Amino acid sequence: MMQSKVLKRSLLKGIAVLFATPYFRGSWASSSNNDYTQKNLQSLPIKKEGVSIDLPPLADTGNSIPMSIQIQAPAQRRIQSFEIIAPENPNPMVMQITLPQSQSSYRLSTRIRLALSQDVWVIVQLDDGSKIGQSLHCVVTLNACFDAT
Repeated sequence: MMQSKVLKRSLLKGIAVLFATPYFRGSWASSSNNDYTQKNLQSLPIKKEGVSIDLPPLADTGNSIPMSIQIQAPAQRRIQSFEIIAPENPNPMVMQITLPQSQSSYRLSTRIRLALSQDVWVIVQLDDGSKIGQSLHCVVTLNACFDAT
Protein backbone atom coordinates (compact mmCIF):
# COMPACT_ATOMS: atom_id res chain seq x y z
CA MET A 1 0.00 0.00 0.00
CA MET A 2 2.76 2.43 0.96
CA GLN A 3 4.72 1.71 -2.21
CA SER A 4 1.72 2.44 -4.45
CA LYS A 5 1.24 5.88 -2.80
CA VAL A 6 4.89 6.72 -3.43
CA LEU A 7 4.57 5.53 -7.03
CA LYS A 8 1.41 7.63 -7.57
CA ARG A 9 3.11 10.73 -6.13
CA SER A 10 6.17 10.24 -8.31
CA LEU A 11 3.96 9.78 -11.37
CA LEU A 12 1.95 12.92 -10.59
CA LYS A 13 5.13 14.97 -10.05
CA GLY A 14 6.50 13.73 -13.36
CA ILE A 15 3.31 14.69 -15.20
CA ALA A 16 3.31 18.13 -13.57
CA VAL A 17 6.90 18.72 -14.67
CA LEU A 18 6.07 17.67 -18.25
CA PHE A 19 3.17 20.12 -18.47
CA ALA A 20 5.03 22.96 -16.75
CA THR A 21 8.23 22.71 -18.82
CA PRO A 22 6.93 24.57 -21.93
CA TYR A 23 5.66 27.41 -19.74
CA PHE A 24 8.99 27.87 -18.00
CA ARG A 25 10.96 27.46 -21.20
CA GLY A 26 8.90 30.28 -22.75
CA SER A 27 9.36 32.59 -19.80
CA TRP A 28 13.11 31.94 -19.68
CA ALA A 29 13.43 32.64 -23.39
CA SER A 30 11.62 35.96 -23.08
CA SER A 31 13.97 37.14 -20.32
CA SER A 32 17.09 36.07 -22.18
CA ASN A 33 20.29 37.89 -21.37
CA ASN A 34 21.44 37.62 -25.00
CA ASP A 35 20.00 41.07 -25.76
CA TYR A 36 22.24 42.67 -23.16
CA THR A 37 25.66 41.74 -24.53
CA GLN A 38 28.17 44.51 -25.10
CA LYS A 39 28.10 43.86 -28.86
CA ASN A 40 24.29 44.11 -29.07
CA LEU A 41 24.18 47.25 -26.95
CA GLN A 42 26.81 48.96 -29.12
CA SER A 43 24.82 48.14 -32.26
CA LEU A 44 21.57 49.67 -31.01
CA PRO A 45 20.34 52.64 -33.07
CA ILE A 46 20.34 55.13 -30.20
CA LYS A 47 21.26 58.79 -30.06
CA LYS A 48 23.77 59.68 -27.35
CA GLU A 49 22.31 63.10 -26.60
CA GLY A 50 20.40 63.94 -23.46
CA VAL A 51 21.78 61.26 -21.13
CA SER A 52 24.52 62.05 -18.62
CA ILE A 53 26.07 59.38 -16.38
CA ASP A 54 28.23 60.06 -13.35
CA LEU A 55 30.15 56.94 -12.38
CA PRO A 56 33.64 56.74 -10.88
CA PRO A 57 36.22 55.62 -13.46
CA LEU A 58 37.91 53.45 -10.80
CA ALA A 59 36.26 51.50 -7.98
CA ASP A 60 38.17 49.49 -5.39
CA THR A 61 35.33 46.99 -5.09
CA GLY A 62 32.29 46.32 -7.23
CA ASN A 63 29.97 45.86 -4.25
CA SER A 64 28.58 49.39 -4.01
CA ILE A 65 29.47 51.93 -6.67
CA PRO A 66 27.77 55.34 -6.57
CA MET A 67 26.04 56.29 -9.78
CA SER A 68 23.87 59.18 -10.83
CA ILE A 69 22.13 59.83 -14.10
CA GLN A 70 20.49 62.87 -15.63
CA ILE A 71 18.13 62.50 -18.56
CA GLN A 72 16.88 65.37 -20.67
CA ALA A 73 14.40 64.45 -23.41
CA PRO A 74 14.74 66.16 -26.79
CA ALA A 75 12.35 69.00 -27.60
CA GLN A 76 8.70 67.94 -27.88
CA ARG A 77 9.49 64.50 -26.39
CA ARG A 78 8.87 62.89 -23.00
CA ILE A 79 10.66 60.14 -21.07
CA GLN A 80 8.57 57.00 -20.55
CA SER A 81 11.07 54.50 -19.13
CA PHE A 82 14.76 53.73 -18.80
CA GLU A 83 17.07 50.84 -18.06
CA ILE A 84 20.48 50.62 -16.41
CA ILE A 85 22.41 47.69 -17.87
CA ALA A 86 25.74 46.15 -16.86
CA PRO A 87 26.33 43.50 -19.57
CA GLU A 88 29.13 41.64 -17.75
CA ASN A 89 27.06 41.04 -14.59
CA PRO A 90 25.43 37.61 -14.09
CA ASN A 91 22.10 39.46 -14.26
CA PRO A 92 22.79 42.36 -16.65
CA MET A 93 19.56 44.28 -15.98
CA VAL A 94 20.56 46.41 -12.99
CA MET A 95 17.40 48.49 -12.93
CA GLN A 96 14.34 49.08 -15.10
CA ILE A 97 12.12 52.04 -14.30
CA THR A 98 8.82 52.96 -15.94
CA LEU A 99 7.67 56.45 -15.02
CA PRO A 100 4.00 56.75 -13.97
CA GLN A 101 3.78 60.04 -15.89
CA SER A 102 5.97 60.96 -18.82
CA GLN A 103 8.51 63.64 -17.97
CA SER A 104 10.82 65.89 -19.95
CA SER A 105 13.73 65.41 -17.52
CA TYR A 106 14.67 62.98 -14.79
CA ARG A 107 17.45 62.55 -12.20
CA LEU A 108 18.41 59.49 -10.23
CA SER A 109 21.19 58.72 -7.75
CA THR A 110 21.78 55.17 -6.59
CA ARG A 111 24.46 52.58 -5.95
CA ILE A 112 25.02 49.63 -8.24
CA ARG A 113 26.96 46.39 -8.07
CA LEU A 114 29.42 45.41 -10.79
CA ALA A 115 30.94 41.96 -11.21
CA LEU A 116 33.83 43.14 -13.41
CA SER A 117 35.31 46.16 -15.13
CA GLN A 118 32.78 47.06 -17.82
CA ASP A 119 30.68 49.66 -19.58
CA VAL A 120 27.48 50.59 -17.77
CA TRP A 121 24.62 51.55 -20.09
CA VAL A 122 21.58 53.76 -19.61
CA ILE A 123 18.96 53.34 -22.33
CA VAL A 124 15.91 55.62 -22.34
CA GLN A 125 12.60 54.94 -24.11
CA LEU A 126 10.84 58.10 -25.30
CA ASP A 127 7.12 58.60 -25.89
CA ASP A 128 7.47 58.27 -29.69
CA GLY A 129 9.22 54.88 -29.38
CA SER A 130 12.71 56.18 -30.11
CA LYS A 131 15.61 55.56 -27.76
CA ILE A 132 18.46 57.63 -26.44
CA GLY A 133 21.29 56.32 -24.33
CA GLN A 134 24.84 56.53 -23.10
CA SER A 135 27.50 54.27 -21.64
CA LEU A 136 30.42 54.86 -19.32
CA HIS A 137 33.31 52.58 -18.43
CA CYS A 138 34.18 51.70 -14.83
CA VAL A 139 37.29 49.76 -13.81
CA VAL A 140 36.78 47.51 -10.78
CA THR A 141 39.93 46.55 -8.89
CA LEU A 142 40.23 44.27 -5.89
CA ASN A 143 42.65 46.33 -3.83
CA ALA A 144 42.44 49.83 -5.33
CA CYS A 145 46.01 49.56 -6.67
CA PHE A 146 45.79 50.56 -10.28
CA ASP A 147 48.61 51.62 -12.51
CA ALA A 148 47.44 53.25 -15.73
CA THR A 149 50.53 52.12 -17.65
